[in-house]
Amino acid sequence: MQRNSNTKAIALGSLACVFFSATYVLNSFLSAKGGHWAWTTGLRSFFLMLLLVLLLSAQGQLKHLLWVMRQNLQVWLVWGGVAFGLSYYFLTFAASFGPGWLVAGAFQFTIVAGILLSPFLYKDHRAKIPVKALLLSLLIMAGIACMQWSQKNGSYSQQQLWWCVGLVMLAAFSWPLANRKLLLYVEESKHPLNAIQRVAGTALGSFPFQLIMMGYGYSQAGLPGQEQLLTVLLISLSSGVIGCILFFRAMHLARLDATSLAAVEATQSIEIVFTVIGEVLLLGIRWPNWIGNVGMLLVVFGLVLYSIPSRQKVLQIAEPDISPNQI
Repeated sequence: MQRNSNTKAIALGSLACVFFSATYVLNSFLSAKGGHWAWTTGLRSFFLMLLLVLLLSAQGQLKHLLWVMRQNLQVWLVWGGVAFGLSYYFLTFAASFGPGWLVAGAFQFTIVAGILLSPFLYKDHRAKIPVKALLLSLLIMAGIACMQWSQKNGSYSQQQLWWCVGLVMLAAFSWPLANRKLLLYVEESKHPLNAIQRVAGTALGSFPFQLIMMGYGYSQAGLPGQEQLLTVLLISLSSGVIGCILFFRAMHLARLDATSLAAVEATQSIEIVFTVIGEVLLLGIRWPNWIGNVGMLLVVFGLVLYSIPSRQKVLQIAEPDISPNQI
């Protein structure tokens, strides 16, 4: 049962990251088309919020979510604003300074960031930094570094690339911080919420941030065009709804063990592979050279090591006590 839960969590995390990669490709597309980053940031979470509220309302689950949020609204506003507001602001703004592959690649530092944050978030056995998980995450990071090095002679200046990397690094820490804090709150409060409810609650919590971003976008660029609206809606469906629900479900399965949480977060490393494929097909960039291909192999190899708990013994997680309404 333990092995099945770990394998399922990693599989769900990997599938989620296929949908997450749409964010980087379409953000680059919007940046090239001149769509203002503030509108992209605000509309993405706004569309996500509307879609999930409609879905939960149809399923009769919205009322319970709103009741849970009222018990401690500050938690949802703060960490929802960080997860679907601040983190996405950093990623969207970074697309103005660098290509999608660089944004996707640098964001994989969230794998290590999530591990390093554990001692500051938990008071139980999860506070310990799992050394094996950290080493495997660094292996994946080495592969990502090779992929980025293979693309270093691009059309962006060094200053632009530094801005791009700096903004993404901020997102790499803020995303797992907010994600784990909300998971921890739901766990400690003992309020049963399924994956869709948790994503919707996070999106609702980011609503004040959405208004700020859309207001700033209007002051700088006026109303968004139809192309930007349709593209952001596609991002919201792919990355926000499908990707986040799958990823939150994977995090829920792995929530009781820091090593397993690190394994799920490590699945995000494959986003860069799908981002490169998407940019080659949609934006016409060149495929990485042999150094980049070596990097891809390292990423896949690191992910495979994570997914073999019986051999590597890096995923030891007690089967969570999950009632049907929490799945």
